Amino acid sequence: MSLPNRRRVSDDSGISMPLVAMAMTMMMGMSALVIDLGNGWRTRRAIIPATDAAALAAAQDYVNGADGWGAIAATYLSGNEGAATLDSCSKHSYSTDRGRVTVTASHNVQTWFAPVVGLGDYTVSSTSTATWGPPLAATGLRPIGLCLDGSAVLQAAIAAATSSTITVAYDKDQPDACGSGDIPGNWGTIDFDGGANSNSDTKDWVANGYPDNVFFDNHAVTSCVSEPHCYEGDTGAIAGLQSDLNALKNSGAFFTLPVFDYAENPGGNARFHLAGVVRVQLVDFQVNGAEANRFFTFNIEPGLTSGVCCGGGGGAAGVKVIALCGVDPNQFAACDP
Repeated sequence: MSLPNRRRVSDDSGISMPLVAMAMTMMMGMSALVIDLGNGWRTRRAIIPATDAAALAAAQDYVNGADGWGAIAATYLSGNEGAATLDSCSKHSYSTDRGRVTVTASHNVQTWFAPVVGLGDYTVSSTSTATWGPPLAATGLRPIGLCLDGSAVLQAAIAAATSSTITVAYDKDQPDACGSGDIPGNWGTIDFDGGANSNSDTKDWVANGYPDNVFFDNHAVTSCVSEPHCYEGDTGAIAGLQSDLNALKNSGAFFTLPVFDYAENPGGNARFHLAGVVRVQLVDFQVNGAEANRFFTFNIEPGLTSGVCCGGGGGAAGVKVIALCGVDPNQFAACDP
């Protein structure tokens, strides 16, 4: 009776060997998926921010009027992910003041276990698209609003959207410009958030800029009632800001100012309708004393500011913002005007 039992044991042993081999093959295949594909996932995750940085840098270079945006993209890609290869960098213009730049990069992924199951090394890629255009909103605004219609030189500079040096007198060319006649001059301080500590806020914003987005639009209004692009503020002399303005002047920095096309003074704080922005460098100023002696002298320079892309551009004076808008090849729905 023992012989049949020995035969069954021998038969079971013969069956178990192929099962072990199959199990080993499955385990190797799972290792390929877990380790090799996981390595590819990590590699792609590493090159996504690299193509993001490359696209934004290329867009910024283009906005600033330079012609090395392709080389800039390669530099930023290698600086963020040295082993990645730049496959393409292309730009597309929607208009004279709006467009996009797309960067695609790839990275070879070496495998260890995959060759056991007939697989080999493979490539992962990432595509990022950045758009540029006039701002829909701007951050970092200084709180000195300029009356668009009250100064012919300001109007001309904004319309030209080119580099220039202008002096904006406090006295308006037209007394009723920018709204009602009780707005005395060509500028006012803007209270972006309506806070209680407006004087302290204003000094901080002159030095550092307002940290949040300020939205504006280009349509003319005749009232600030229920108008979301109107902001409270003060007209007249800019009291207590001389030292802050001097520091801004001495810094030589370019910064962004709001431009208003309508204002009203209903008895409390004035309200200003913001219609655009202008990028300037403060050269000289006189903001108190006799109204006839007050002025700002600015270098106006189109260029990049921070904010939300993209707006109509009617009052942006050549100012642009950039933003990431696409992460897949040929998917530009979020980038198109």
